[in-house]
Amino acid sequence: MLFDGIPAELPTATLVPTAAHDRHRAIGGRIRQWFDDRWTWIRPRTVPLIAAFAGMIAVLGTTKYLSSYACGPRRGVVTYSVATYDDAPPARTTKVHTGGPGHLRIEPVRPGSADVTITLDP
Repeated sequence: MLFDGIPAELPTATLVPTAAHDRHRAIGGRIRQWFDDRWTWIRPRTVPLIAAFAGMIAVLGTTKYLSSYACGPRRGVVTYSVATYDDAPPARTTKVHTGGPGHLRIEPVRPGSADVTITLDP
């Protein structure tokens, strides 16, 4: 105690980072802040975003399917004629596209009636 002198505070050490270290910390902090801001916006909208993404994938898949379906070979063409009677105009023939093999028959229910019976023969 005799040789210690006047009591004084100890000096405070200050850590001075290098320029590269300081730059990395600043960039890392900015990136972290950017992700935090985005996550704050996305978090309450997660379910609608997932539903919209699933809908987009479904639309793209449907478009792909329909474009390949339209360019594929024709499934089958069935020809039928409309029956006419004495006072009706002449018969006309119409082509009907069906999804598979078979014949589509359209016949009147009774003479003079506008009702028809539609039958699909395998």
